[in-house]
Amino acid sequence: MGPKLETTDGFRRVWGHVIDPKSRSSPGLGYLRRLAPLRRAPGSPAAMGIPTKNRIKDLLGRAADATGVYEQKFRSKMVVVAFHRVNDWMPGDGITCSPGRFEEFCGFFAEHFRVVRLADQVAGCRDWRDMGGTLSITFDDGYRDNLEVAAPILRRLGLPATFFIATGFIGTHFTPPWDRQLSRRPGWMSWDQVRSLRDQGFDIGAHTDNHVDLGQADAGVVRTELAACREALHRELGAAATLFAYPFGGRNNISSASLRLVREAGFQCCLAACGGVNPPVADPFHLNRINVNDWFATPHQLGFELVTHRA
Repeated sequence: MGPKLETTDGFRRVWGHVIDPKSRSSPGLGYLRRLAPLRRAPGSPAAMGIPTKNRIKDLLGRAADATGVYEQKFRSKMVVVAFHRVNDWMPGDGITCSPGRFEEFCGFFAEHFRVVRLADQVAGCRDWRDMGGTLSITFDDGYRDNLEVAAPILRRLGLPATFFIATGFIGTHFTPPWDRQLSRRPGWMSWDQVRSLRDQGFDIGAHTDNHVDLGQADAGVVRTELAACREALHRELGAAATLFAYPFGGRNNISSASLRLVREAGFQCCLAACGGVNPPVADPFHLNRINVNDWFATPHQLGFELVTHRA
């Protein structure tokens, strides 16, 4: 349900709180009034050129935070977020996040959720434990800036994360189709760098060997991709991979037959990447992830989308 303003005996109701519209100290409208001067301040959504619609959602998200709606709503959600690249030299292309923006989102996560390992969420689901109010951070593919840029920020903030690796890309100069238009190509991690992530306490998951579409590939290809990925991770890291996120992440990018093969391969979960939150107790083989991409201009816009069930 959206953030409607309802008149009640000369007062208004914002996010369920009845307030005096003339108040400058009450939650809701008074809070939005206090935010008004900030709309044009350096670093504000308006100053950063964020579209008006997103700025409004940012302000409504801040109001939801101020009135306690985040605390109320987030406790019933198990959230998994996904990133791909973190650097400050690539244009906004849907899968690249600047370091400053990444740190801002991580701070938001730490403030409003209990940030845990994805493996802990999966274990909780397998044991039918309530994982509401938790959030895990994940990365896909295996880009080098995951180690060089994202990992130091995560360590400084004391946050866990899981890195899903397309093992066939590691240590190569291969350029996938979605990166071929870039003037400067981002690099992949080496296996030594993947081991460094592991040694820093981060988890490593599987993302197939060659980033194939499991919604289109036949059973033989799927088996080969899963087996090659698990074998490479075991060989290079010395442990069996149990966490799996399928490439591309859309509902049509994995078939029911491929999902059965994921189970048979020995994985304990399967993650999408097309949005949506999870209930406090969820099926670990049907976990939703939210791509934190250019659509979410600010953390509070994401907060607003989570509260209104649009993320």
